[in-house]
Amino acid sequence: MVQVTVDRIGLDQDSDQAVVLLGDLTKTTFIPIWIRSLEATAIAMALQGITPPRPLTADLVISVAEQLGAQIVMVIITEIKDETFYASLVLTKDGREINIDCRPSDGIAIALRKEVPIYVAEKVIAEAGMSAEDSSVQ
Repeated sequence: MVQVTVDRIGLDQDSDQAVVLLGDLTKTTFIPIWIRSLEATAIAMALQGITPPRPLTADLVISVAEQLGAQIVMVIITEIKDETFYASLVLTKDGREINIDCRPSDGIAIALRKEVPIYVAEKVIAEAGMSAEDSSVQ
């Protein structure tokens, strides 16, 4: 697994969808994940430190986990199937690790709010990663 951060969020000019660009810690490899605008807004709010007046989905998940005594540990982008990215939200409770399937966009929004690491599986990087020299990243 490779730890990543959110490099930026923007619009893909070809599809008019939002795209979150994850970069490894050395900023040499990037993974673009296309998401809906609502999810992009939730991620952008977390990046900017904006707290919404009412809880968004990520805020709700965090609250539920905390009320149940679980700790959010990390998010892992685990695989790509049929051009769809999959992720797991990793929690611990009473010394037990719990992996919960989630959309990458929700996982990223949660990770940013809780300031926990985001990882990408090596096979995802091999399939979807691009180098910094790629002109679409610049």
